[in-house]
Amino acid sequence: MRRRLLNRSTLENVAVVSVILIAALLIANVIAFIGSRNRLPPGTQLGDLDVSGLTVEEAIGVATEALQRPVILRYGDQSIELAPATIGFRLNEPVARLQLEAIIAGQQGVDKLPAFILRQHTGPGSLPLPYQYSEPQLQNLLSELAARYNREPRPPAPDLASGTVTPGQDGAVLNIADASQAILAAMRSGRSRAVDLPVDVMPLGFKGVRSLEGAVMERLRAFTERKGNLAGVFIKDLQSGEEYALNGDVAFSGLGWLKLGLILEAYRANELPIPTRLRSTLEAVSARGGTAEVNEALRALGDGDAQLGADRVNATLQKLGLRNSFLAQPPGENTTPPTVVTPANARGDVSADPDPNAQSTVADVGVLLEMIEQCRNGAGGMILAFDGAFSATKCEEMLAVIAKNEFAGLIAAGSGDAVTFHRQAWDDRNHGDAALVRSPKGNYVVAVMLHGQSALDWAETSAIIGDIARLAYGFFNETMPPAPPPLTAPPPP
Repeated sequence: MRRRLLNRSTLENVAVVSVILIAALLIANVIAFIGSRNRLPPGTQLGDLDVSGLTVEEAIGVATEALQRPVILRYGDQSIELAPATIGFRLNEPVARLQLEAIIAGQQGVDKLPAFILRQHTGPGSLPLPYQYSEPQLQNLLSELAARYNREPRPPAPDLASGTVTPGQDGAVLNIADASQAILAAMRSGRSRAVDLPVDVMPLGFKGVRSLEGAVMERLRAFTERKGNLAGVFIKDLQSGEEYALNGDVAFSGLGWLKLGLILEAYRANELPIPTRLRSTLEAVSARGGTAEVNEALRALGDGDAQLGADRVNATLQKLGLRNSFLAQPPGENTTPPTVVTPANARGDVSADPDPNAQSTVADVGVLLEMIEQCRNGAGGMILAFDGAFSATKCEEMLAVIAKNEFAGLIAAGSGDAVTFHRQAWDDRNHGDAALVRSPKGNYVVAVMLHGQSALDWAETSAIIGDIARLAYGFFNETMPPAPPPLTAPPPP
């Protein structure tokens, strides 16, 4: 009986203790609940800032302090520290306070006690960070950054004096719209306060052969400053189609260049294979270019009449749009040639006193070489203008004939390891050369003509032409060929 009473007493004691503990725990939770009603629940974030367990004032203070820290902007290798006040950036305190106080008010009711006791917290998660800033100030900042750090594409810059080439460089442009959003994102973040500014690359792309103008003009200065002297230069990038021309549409004496037109007409008028004798004559015209060889070729093109052959050469050049190039009569004639008026020789502002019998321009001969190269690739104006008369195979053969001119001076001498197809044109007062150049890093054409008030010196003019060829090669290949020795005697005619 005593043991049974003991067991009952023990159970009663345990029950009493349990009730006391539960009551104490409940009281403790009620006290904790009352104390926590003015603090933000676990999991509360203002933007990316954790403000769990803080009062509204404490949360506002934490956010304000975090958003006052500077943001680091990186533009390439440049680093800029940006104070939020620069763009008027700050916490929108009244809105933030309303958001936080709404959370506090939502957990005040006694009905939230059971969930608190069971630790079933349903925090609001991440609240949007309310902020203010000045859009005009932000745009002014971005405009200043763009003006300071943007760069235009920089083409290669060959320098004759040093024999070096400053390499080209792509351009860079700040993407203002994306940069604006990236800066605001960093400004409203309490953790990530650095921005790699979005920069759009401006590819070098069209290399800009016109950037050679300064170097070309400087090289020509001593020559052109002499009264009566005139220079023509034409350089064209066959990839981009961009060109640079100095006196490109001025008429010069150009019998040597008209030999290219003669070769062109021969291939237009004949099917492959070209008759053996005509092919041999064309190769002689290219290699030596003497009067006898030219007239023999003209007679072959004119059915025995050299003048008719010249007229057919002119007609073909005209149809290709080369309106400033013509052969008025076969070379060596003692008669006065017929007057041929072209846009180039009709100019009243500048004149190179061109030969009335054979004229061309640096632009015409450069474009002619370009069209032959395009035709070799199955495209271009020659194929379109003469339906079926030209083909890639024909134009490849034409270049093989032009290559019979093995004279290695002038443009060829200044073009380093490039393959050149060129034709010189000269007399006592006019020294010129024109070439299609296939270089390791780009194909282009170069044409140069130097006209003198009096007889020219090949030692001077060959050095000028070679240096302009070097500038072009250096531009496309970013390395400068060595200067060739000047000529001591004229090239073949």
